[in-house]
Amino acid sequence: MSCRKGQGGREGRGGEGDTRRAEGGGVRVQDAAGRSGARCPPAGPGPEGREQGGTAAPSSGLPAWPALYPRRSSKGARAAGGGRRRRRGWGAAAMDPWPWLTAALLLLLLLVQLSRTARFYAKVGLYCVLCLSFSAAASIVCLLRHGGRTVDNMSIISWFVRSFKYVYGLRFEVSGQKKLEVDGPCVIISNHQSILDMMGLMEILPKRCVQIAKRELMFTGPVGLIMYLGGVYFINRQQARTAMSVMADLGDLMVKENLKVWIYPEGTRNDNGDLLPFKKGAFYLAIQAQVPIIPVVYSSFSSFYNVKTKLFTSGTIKVQVLDAVPTNGLTDADVTKLVDTCYQSMRATFLQISQIPQENSAIKEPGVLPAQ
Repeated sequence: MSCRKGQGGREGRGGEGDTRRAEGGGVRVQDAAGRSGARCPPAGPGPEGREQGGTAAPSSGLPAWPALYPRRSSKGARAAGGGRRRRRGWGAAAMDPWPWLTAALLLLLLLVQLSRTARFYAKVGLYCVLCLSFSAAASIVCLLRHGGRTVDNMSIISWFVRSFKYVYGLRFEVSGQKKLEVDGPCVIISNHQSILDMMGLMEILPKRCVQIAKRELMFTGPVGLIMYLGGVYFINRQQARTAMSVMADLGDLMVKENLKVWIYPEGTRNDNGDLLPFKKGAFYLAIQAQVPIIPVVYSSFSSFYNVKTKLFTSGTIKVQVLDAVPTNGLTDADVTKLVDTCYQSMRATFLQISQIPQENSAIKEPGVLPAQ
């Protein structure tokens, strides 16, 4: 083997079994017998250097890069690259979330089929999801249709909420709904049992009717937004003076704009199989505005919805609209008697349509709570 004289190098010869090793600034040639020959410089940029597979050595005389670190063959590189690609493929499959989500969904469906409690919470969760999603959709429709807050948006909201009953298999049997179709303003009162009351309210909601709700509901995201757009009046039950001021303003507004106001006189949800004592706020409002009171009674939900026993199935809700109670000529001194009249008639109807024996839950006195 021969070496050409390069940049600062020498020529040397070796046998056929020559090997090279890096030593100093050049390459020393050894033959098969171990005899060393002259040093050869690293391969230069010429064709012979390229044949030896390297980059030209710098002028400092250091050996070329491939001389120290031999290049892998293309076959070996492809094999190593294929192994890396295969390993990346297995890792990507392990990180793919869809198989895990599918398995979790199947497990949830199995749990819902086997557990009554799981079914209850699944249906309640679905109800909350429907409220949020439908409220967001209805808000967009209301803004596009009417541009802001108005009682006319309640017809749009009612259309969305009435579709919930098909999801849960609920039926409504309504009696006396025409009694709500009065021309003038009025105060509508009804019993309050659970989160499902919204479906019952929207099922028979008359035109130009707004509701009274607690102020906390205003901050429930899309639900609070759609309530605001629908003209709902929010009151702070922790501040009696503020609540009374809102009710007084509402009394003047309902006469001026021909509004109907829907109020739950119990003040909170009640699922004990009877009515709670009524608060006086709705009755003061009716007397102040000199408008009639129309009681609405919903049957008990306990046969298909019960939080204590985690029951949530399909069922039938009976709704009965009672005759209007006039307030013409009444004053604040007549509030207690007016409350008692409405309470007794609504309680008797509730026990009747719910098929609950009245003697088993008789209350000697209805009890009256102050207005809030």
